[in-house]
Amino acid sequence: MNNFTKFFAVIAAFSFLCSAGLAETILTVRVKQIGQADLIAEYSLADMQAMRQHTIVTANEFVDGKQEFQGPLARDILVNLNAQDAKVARLTAANDYSVEVPVEEFFHYDAVLALQMGGQQLSRRDKGPIWVIYPMSEHKELQDPVYNNRLIWQLVEMEIE
Repeated sequence: MNNFTKFFAVIAAFSFLCSAGLAETILTVRVKQIGQADLIAEYSLADMQAMRQHTIVTANEFVDGKQEFQGPLARDILVNLNAQDAKVARLTAANDYSVEVPVEEFFHYDAVLALQMGGQQLSRRDKGPIWVIYPMSEHKELQDPVYNNRLIWQLVEMEIE
């Protein structure tokens, strides 16, 4: 394969990824740093899928019965960005709904940034591409309305302080 052919193969692959939505940023994480510029990380669907995936089976008030959810653990994002000592995560959805979550919850519970439900990729029409899910069926204390408010779907931004 000559360089000209290789160049077009790379362009075709990139075009495919963009058209499939895999290269588009679906999550921006901003880590506030005292005395320094914020650390900003952008994740595409492919980036999120490349992370270690975790599966939980749980119920919540937005689904019928227990469902299987799969995606990276929220705490893995924090560890990857060396933000595990942060106190608060402000989660913001595509519709600008936001909620503050104590970061320690991500380490105490296996909160998942779900990309799939029931083996199907979450679409924007169905609470995706990212839906924050807590293992509510496993922990009685999570079956409280305050945690239902933290099940933010269409997550697009995490601001970590």
